[in-house]
Amino acid sequence: MIYSGNNIYLKQKVMKRQLVKPFISAGLILIFSGFCSCILAQNAGGAVKLAYKYPSDKAVRYLTNSTMAQIMDVQGQTMQTDVNSAFGCSVKSAGIVNNDLKLEITIDTIGQTSNSPMGGSGGAVQGIKGKSCMLVITPYGKVTDISDAAGLTYNIEGSGETNLSQTLEDFFPRLPENPVKTGDTWNLKDSVSSASTIMTMKTVDLSVNKVEGFETVNGIECAKISRQHTGIMTMTVQNQGMDIFIKGPYTGTSEYLFAVKEGYLVRLTTSNKVKGDLEISSMGMTMPIVIDMKAVTEMR
Repeated sequence: MIYSGNNIYLKQKVMKRQLVKPFISAGLILIFSGFCSCILAQNAGGAVKLAYKYPSDKAVRYLTNSTMAQIMDVQGQTMQTDVNSAFGCSVKSAGIVNNDLKLEITIDTIGQTSNSPMGGSGGAVQGIKGKSCMLVITPYGKVTDISDAAGLTYNIEGSGETNLSQTLEDFFPRLPENPVKTGDTWNLKDSVSSASTIMTMKTVDLSVNKVEGFETVNGIECAKISRQHTGIMTMTVQNQGMDIFIKGPYTGTSEYLFAVKEGYLVRLTTSNKVKGDLEISSMGMTMPIVIDMKAVTEMR
């Protein structure tokens, strides 16, 4: 069925871009020594500098579980596809490159299942566990070199070949470049373009970010940051010899916790929705599409 053959790409790319993004990680550095982050936040004028700082001697492990409901109106008939995904990896520092942080990403789990009126497909990806790649990011989370991840390819049943850059290009959320304290807000505009063997995609994201406060989670002092997202997604997928074009606006929310002293992500939750159109120009068809996504990423 041509309308449901691209669910993996819809999931992997729409859920990225810090929409769902179900595969995101980050860190913080405390710039004032001798005090915990919560005390700093409560002191008048006390602010903390947020920056990535993963340890090199011990990997930080993550597991992301996500769901997606993709609903299309196909010639007056509603068709829904439900997708469940899992992504597990470990992250550790591999040194500094031109003041940026080089990270070693080791894959533990990649899997996805989809169910639609045409049946089910998917499962765990075989032969990927234990493979690693390098990724370079700025201290504030912008990816500067993802070429190694682009070379790590794998196949998912019913979707074909993709590569790890599709997951990791937005794994790490962007952080503020100035010190922040409770109540501080900042706006961020970002755009990302990506491609695989049969798919190209671009997203433009506008977010309003706010430091909600500082709290202790499992003995770790964390900063809590919320985000409100709006943006535009465009995607072209080649399927069964046809080009399928998807474009639409999205809205969403997310919240994440950072370990301030240790410098890494503790937890991320996202909820996002795309409302757009799916066009198959060779058939002269255009139909509405809604993509509703939720994801949770946690340390383990």
